[in-house]
Amino acid sequence: MPTILTVEQVCKQFGSVIVADDINLTVAEGEAVGIIGPNGAGKTTLFNMIAGSIQPTSGRIIFGYRNITKLRPPDRCRAGIGRSHQIPRPFSGISVYENTLVGATFGGGREGVDAKRRCIDILDRLGLLAKANQLAGSLGLLDRKRLELARALATEPRLLLLDEIAGGLTDEEVHQLIRIVTAIRATGVAILWIEHIVHALISVVDRLIAMHVGRLLAEGAPAAVMANAEVQEVYLGIEEP
Repeated sequence: MPTILTVEQVCKQFGSVIVADDINLTVAEGEAVGIIGPNGAGKTTLFNMIAGSIQPTSGRIIFGYRNITKLRPPDRCRAGIGRSHQIPRPFSGISVYENTLVGATFGGGREGVDAKRRCIDILDRLGLLAKANQLAGSLGLLDRKRLELARALATEPRLLLLDEIAGGLTDEEVHQLIRIVTAIRATGVAILWIEHIVHALISVVDRLIAMHVGRLLAEGAPAAVMANAEVQEVYLGIEEP
């Protein structure tokens, strides 16, 4: 499959602190790639650089065939990069439907009836249609996470960045979320997913990347990465015998 995202020799430094150190990775069209690592590994910093909310100190980011390293976040969104945040960030004072409409209008470039149909379809797919007129601020955690996905999908992404979307959910809610993400992937959307709930991650992704102190530690098939001695020591606290 053609490559949709290329991160080339990307570094990020805040003063003397290096939070991303020579990161190289690719994501193919329609591929699902997972990222694991302990807190402070640089995972969310990497997402922020891909989404454009922070600029890398050096290196470049290619989306499709376009260098987007200096592109503003709204332009990256309109180019086809959608994301969810670790802590859901709905517009609490407006409805679930209106939240989704913001994504369809300003990210997806749809208007009028076309935008309305897009939102209704997404809310239906994510099990939120019955709550379309409910204030977003009144939703429970699972529904707020579903709304994060709905707003991202409304922008019509070709690449979806998921940042710990399963965090804080019950086992049953995690299984519901897995079904939702699997269905999204089946539509051809490429996924790059940071997650601490590893069983959720490896049930969806083709490939796994482990990060530690701003560097890529291991990459490959999920089972092989989880069996890697360095990954087990750094991420799981299991020392080599």
